[in-house]
Amino acid sequence: ILLTKEGDSIVLTKDLLCFRTKSGKIRPKFIDTTSPKFLEIAIELTDLFSRSVGEDRGALENRSKQLLDGLTSGVVVGRGLEKLLIDRTEFDTESKNDVLELREKVFRNSSLLMRKYENSGAYDSDSSENDSLNSYRKALAGLIGITSENLSDQLYSDLPPFQKVIKFRKITGEALLHRYNCAQVQGLLLRSEKIKLKLPESTTVSLRQLLKYLRFNKLLAKISFDNKKRKLIEMEIDGPLSLFFQTQKYGLNLANFFPAVLHQPEWELDAIIRIHKNKTHILQLDQSCGIRSHLRQFLAYVPEEIQKLGQQLAKKLPDWTLSSSIDFVSLSGENVCFPDYFLKHISGKKVSLELFHNWHSEPLLNRLSQLDEQKEAPLLLGINRSLLKNKDVANKLENSKYFSRFGFLFRNIPTATMLLPRLETWLRIKI
Repeated sequence: ILLTKEGDSIVLTKDLLCFRTKSGKIRPKFIDTTSPKFLEIAIELTDLFSRSVGEDRGALENRSKQLLDGLTSGVVVGRGLEKLLIDRTEFDTESKNDVLELREKVFRNSSLLMRKYENSGAYDSDSSENDSLNSYRKALAGLIGITSENLSDQLYSDLPPFQKVIKFRKITGEALLHRYNCAQVQGLLLRSEKIKLKLPESTTVSLRQLLKYLRFNKLLAKISFDNKKRKLIEMEIDGPLSLFFQTQKYGLNLANFFPAVLHQPEWELDAIIRIHKNKTHILQLDQSCGIRSHLRQFLAYVPEEIQKLGQQLAKKLPDWTLSSSIDFVSLSGENVCFPDYFLKHISGKKVSLELFHNWHSEPLLNRLSQLDEQKEAPLLLGINRSLLKNKDVANKLENSKYFSRFGFLFRNIPTATMLLPRLETWLRIKI
């Protein structure tokens, strides 16, 4: 599956999105990636972040703020570029036991020291407030066994301004500008209700790669397909605002999927965007928008869940092999699905596995209706137990003959034990 660290969730907050709305349509304000002005800002910011490893986060953000405060124009763009660079920066956020222990010592000894001062009248009423505070810090540090300077540094070392920069994933100034334009679209898709994607000239290879990105991000699409021409007609994907829960995680997954679309030779995207509370706008884009994808293609990546499931199968079900799905499964009418996994038995018999996660209630209901009508298809269903909270889903599963034969429930990831009875059922079928 084609995903690298470049596909991590990097998004712009609503206040950093730049767009126009007119006549029911919404259009992102893309920047000119060849503009000397924007390129200069991008290079200065990337240089600043590249030199930040080992610094405190507060110091990095202060230097970045000073740079942006000096801009006479393009301030919002500069803040957006800064946000993207912060998202590429890894900070030391782990809670340290020694910091917690130090705070406990400070509280305990501070209480003792205050009582001692109160009883002895050690404070000098003629001394300044700063002198009294410094004297107190030195006395407290002496009781703990460190210097007063180290006391201040260590006491707050796990708070955001004092977190050390561990790593920064470098990027060129030009690439950052292209990343900014892509992030403008991703930010709008986070607020979408529905997306339609047309790929009129997609090749089989590029289409399979796109669908792998779709499945990697745990998204499901209603796919219309022309079986005669072997061409995809349209993909329809639910937006995060059409869901009742888990919208943030789903929205990030959807945003991460968009850069994969940019690798297609031709594409058309229509999305319903709710950027304001009670009003929707239509976002329309195609390959002419000029956005460059930051995702790399043709990199082998095996998700952890498929590694674990493959290892379990090798031990418990050695007659079966597991791999990422590489082809479509035809369903009734002109519908197809692109499953998550492909399983092959030593006898040569094959079956695919499609997983439904907690935000897939509507696609699951549609899939069950298709399969109950079709009765038999080379497809097993794995369904996250959290979907049972949806009464419609629970009722559908209870009454689905297809699910009773070829479906199972899972919590986090499927296991070989869950798969075994369904695989055995499939082996007994003569097709």
